[in-house]
Amino acid sequence: MLSNDPLRGIRALTFAFALSQFFRTCLAVIAPELQHDLGLSPAGFGSLSSCFFLAFAVAQVPVGVAFDRYGVGAPTRLLMLIGVAASVLFVIAPGGATAMVAQAGLGLACAPVFMGLMHYASEQLPVHRYVTVISRANAISMIGALFATAPLGWAAHRFGWRPALSVAAVCMLLACIGVWRNVRDEGHADAREESTLTLLHGSARLLTLPAMWTLIPLCVALAAGTTFRNAWGGPYLADVFGLDAGSRGLMLGLVSLGGFATALLLPLLVRRKGIKTTILGWALMSFSCGALLSYGPDAGLLPGVLLLTLLATVGMVHPLVMAHGRGMVPKSLRGRGLGVLNTFVFLGSAATSWAFGLIADASQRNGWDAAGTYSWIFLCATGVVLVGALIYALSPKPAPY
Repeated sequence: MLSNDPLRGIRALTFAFALSQFFRTCLAVIAPELQHDLGLSPAGFGSLSSCFFLAFAVAQVPVGVAFDRYGVGAPTRLLMLIGVAASVLFVIAPGGATAMVAQAGLGLACAPVFMGLMHYASEQLPVHRYVTVISRANAISMIGALFATAPLGWAAHRFGWRPALSVAAVCMLLACIGVWRNVRDEGHADAREESTLTLLHGSARLLTLPAMWTLIPLCVALAAGTTFRNAWGGPYLADVFGLDAGSRGLMLGLVSLGGFATALLLPLLVRRKGIKTTILGWALMSFSCGALLSYGPDAGLLPGVLLLTLLATVGMVHPLVMAHGRGMVPKSLRGRGLGVLNTFVFLGSAATSWAFGLIADASQRNGWDAAGTYSWIFLCATGVVLVGALIYALSPKPAPY
């Protein structure tokens, strides 16, 4: 039976968002096993992770256009069907090339979920409930990231990573069915009357707004922290501290728990300090932790995991940055506005994962030790965060919520 209840639609999209968090996080725990089984170098692993985020990024503006024209439900259902096939393909992938195609398909499938949740909530809920509901959904979605840590590490160690990810493929099918049954909306009539070229031109026109460029560098910077939770935290823990899959999963579980706690804390800080002050303060705190990591990445397992957790939590301000940007564009352009900002978030994820792989490859060629390699990787990440935070400080005052 199909449902028109917006809260059921939000719950369905939240489940899909949790699954998206799983797929964007799972490679970190099983990275060494993937490199071995798929024949990947460090740069190849960086490319594998980048395929997900590059496809995710490329899809954002077209998805935003589709949301404005057709609503959230139809485009999300279509792309999640691709994700069902891609998740099966990844499980049976014989080598790196096939796995990269599968990761690109998963990126397309996950591309509409978070933005769709935000767009659907903004259309269905009163303004005063928007930030609270989105922040709560962001916190709940971290359950998916948690399942991609210790539980996945244990399952991969016990059964292998392919059987473990088979369960995720089944969950992708269930999420697709949930969205089909519960997210029943339509786009804007004026957007349907415009040609596709005109709609895309509207997206490009958003890039001419100076205010958007005070948010875009920070959107890129969010990935500099989350890339460690999504991909490079596992190699760091394996290379520097020699942890096996189960132990890496446990440590990355703590990193994801830190993200979960941050998602719960941020709405409280927003109510006390406002969106901009909260975002800026949290970004600078994450920068400081990353700077300490770059100075001593091998100082100890517990300090390393604690600092890594705090650096990775910079990505948890993502919904707040989107909420800030949401107030900068007219309602009829809201899907495209979120799409433009999200494009830069996931282009940042693709670029940083790829760049970290190049640094790791260079370290092998030059005979650097693991600590030296990750010192440069953390330095690269924190530099991006600092630039994003300083430019964001110039952003206009957010619209009231």
